[in-house]
Amino acid sequence: MKEITRLMIYHWDMKDRDWLGYRLQKGDIFTYHHNLLAKRDGGEETIKNGAILCGKTAHPYLHIIEGRDYELFLYLTNLLAKVNEQGFMPTKQQLLAIDAVLRQFEREHQEDRTRKGKLLIKQEFIQDRSYS
Repeated sequence: MKEITRLMIYHWDMKDRDWLGYRLQKGDIFTYHHNLLAKRDGGEETIKNGAILCGKTAHPYLHIIEGRDYELFLYLTNLLAKVNEQGFMPTKQQLLAIDAVLRQFEREHQEDRTRKGKLLIKQEFIQDRSYS
């Protein structure tokens, strides 16, 4: 695990849920997501430029959304930036807003398939979210 990820987990006192509401499952790890400025655009790995996501679900799912609906990705990125600015884990209201955005994406792309013919939206992307 990257040192910046460890620092952010400690700073936000993270336990078993990431910033998109995904529960950390057995065998998964928290990962660092460049939030404000992407790595490919010169974004540095700093606390202010990051968000913490589950590596097997939330992080790859966010990048799938980026590839299919860039405006929705930017909206989610903005929500994650607000969580970063506030300095504490997302509120229930923020998590419900994130869930609404993810559900919208899932409705619009439920039949989409990858180049290999598999469903784009995996069941774990839907099942691992929890807001209670």
